[in-house]
Amino acid sequence: MPWYAVEALDDAIEATKELLLPVEVRAWLKLSIIVLFLGGTSISPPTGGKNYQLSGEFGGPFPDIPISMDTLITFTVAIVAVAILLWVVFAGVGSLMEFAFVESLRSQDVHVRPYLRRYFGQGLRLFGFRLVLFTLVLLPIVGFLLVFIPSILDGSSSLALGALFLFLPVVVVLGLFVGLVDGLTTNFVVPVMVLRGGGVVAGWRTFWPTLRREWKQYGVYVLLRFALSIAAGIAVSIVGGILSFVALIPFAIVAVGLYMTAGFPVPPAIVSNTPLLVSFGLVALLYILLLVFAFAVIRVPVQTYLRYFALLVLGDTNHELDLIPELREEVR
Repeated sequence: MPWYAVEALDDAIEATKELLLPVEVRAWLKLSIIVLFLGGTSISPPTGGKNYQLSGEFGGPFPDIPISMDTLITFTVAIVAVAILLWVVFAGVGSLMEFAFVESLRSQDVHVRPYLRRYFGQGLRLFGFRLVLFTLVLLPIVGFLLVFIPSILDGSSSLALGALFLFLPVVVVLGLFVGLVDGLTTNFVVPVMVLRGGGVVAGWRTFWPTLRREWKQYGVYVLLRFALSIAAGIAVSIVGGILSFVALIPFAIVAVGLYMTAGFPVPPAIVSNTPLLVSFGLVALLYILLLVFAFAVIRVPVQTYLRYFALLVLGDTNHELDLIPELREEVR
């Protein structure tokens, strides 16, 4: 019995070449924009506003750093809220971009705005589905924090360790399950939605019989996809690291020039020198933005290959769900 995922390894390379070569700058820039977004029982102590002291041991004194329970909880909640907000923004835009990416690969005609308008409703449904998956993982993490942090501050090390051993395996198993469901949804259900229309549930209903019938084929796909992700991650990190160092040189020269212009101030003087501090901040911000976009450009061929890899497997396991029949015939 042929393993479709194994056969698709080389074919995905040829399909990637068909889309990306010869290089068209506008197409790469559009794909870079798309790829950029493709990356809860509460136990509270009865001490209210009592001040707690942090130290290297549970419950031990450290009189120089008093932290109230209310302050720590507020700070933690603020960090979590900001992280969730950023995730919502990127997940929302990313859900829309999934359809723009698949349609660009299917038609080999790269666009962003037209595809976003066409698949806006389905993108929102995908985002809602991902939000449910995210909540499934978030709730036990929140529950763990509500137990762990008060236990640490109250000196109840046994309760804190008990909570750790209780919640850690749950979060790991749940995280693996959610990751698998999200991966299958992204790589196979989204193409089904593009082909057949409808929402995520309808896409899963269409895809499920194929997954159940060809579970061995998809098992091999998951293993190969995991290995490919590791290899791709290493490659992107190496290339990105080299690029980061090269790109740092002109920004470092500018920063040194600003430092010399300011008269070589000592670090405390830099903090008090608002114009210089703002200038350093702008240089750092521009460097970070450049790196973010550069990494997106680097990831274009990687993401294109991985997604074509999935589309080839999907079409091999069910010809009725093949989004790229003509391209498949051409590369084979």
